[in-house]
Amino acid sequence: MIIPEDRLHEKAIVLRRIRAGLPVEHFETVRRHKSGRLVDISLTVSPIRNADGVILGASKIARDISEQKRLRQMADEGSRSKDEFLALLSHELRTPLNAVVGYARMLRQKDLPMDVEQRAKALEVLERNADALGKLVNDVLDTSQVVTGKLRLAVEPLSLDDVLREAVDTIQPAARAKHVTVETELAPGLDIAGDRDRLRQVAWNLLANAVKFTPVGGRVSLRAMREGAEIVVRVRDTGSGIAADDIPLIFQRFWQAGPGMSRERGGLGLGLALVRHFVELHGGTVSATSAGIGQGAEFIVRLPVEPRAADPALERSSVEELTRTTDDIS
Repeated sequence: MIIPEDRLHEKAIVLRRIRAGLPVEHFETVRRHKSGRLVDISLTVSPIRNADGVILGASKIARDISEQKRLRQMADEGSRSKDEFLALLSHELRTPLNAVVGYARMLRQKDLPMDVEQRAKALEVLERNADALGKLVNDVLDTSQVVTGKLRLAVEPLSLDDVLREAVDTIQPAARAKHVTVETELAPGLDIAGDRDRLRQVAWNLLANAVKFTPVGGRVSLRAMREGAEIVVRVRDTGSGIAADDIPLIFQRFWQAGPGMSRERGGLGLGLALVRHFVELHGGTVSATSAGIGQGAEFIVRLPVEPRAADPALERSSVEELTRTTDDIS
């Protein structure tokens, strides 16, 4: 009654050992609960002998180890996640670091004269890859701060249009390198109360993603205007687009589209998760739309003009999603 059909052969194995006078210790298997569900158990069976040493029967103890197996599986998955993350981080750091070291050595070589144009290009590559290194490190540190609850907003009155222009200036070198046109349409006087650095980081991450996934010669547009009690920021690109099934997943930490595309474009998959968390800390929302693969994408950030507390449920959900994988790698 309690042994599943595919486990019936185990009964003969156990009985054979008992008849031989041998115990069965900590044998992990599955048994059926009276409700019908299957339970992971650890089985210990010992032979019972009379005074003459004749085996009369057996003593059996079955322990429910469902929770232990669950925790063990979580630990194994955490170990794999940690190894995968460290391998990914190593790869992502090594790529721009090699470029920085290589071009720095070129600039120092006296026997390899460089004209003004070559030197300017070398300095641009150095700056772009140094920025990439900084972003990788900052994303990891920010995720750690979010998970440990140490991230705090330094809220102050500011002009969001100025913050957005600063983000555009930061992304321009990468856009020029790919001949991607960045168009801006910012309404003046977008006054808001918020954390300047975090809002700049939101805009920079969205623009950096747009440039990264837009092919050579494409376009990225940044628009911001006031709509009622909200300021709405839209980042649109003519890039690779997002599959409909992937849209609900893109704000999860470490998520990246298709393995081929993710490795080709690089990154740790933390940027959009941080964008969502920073926006929700400001009491706002972020969403994405796309007509499909190859059709570009649009990210829409809505921020309240008057500061309000973030929805605790949303904030808790955002932190929990960041925590689940970050706990695995810490």
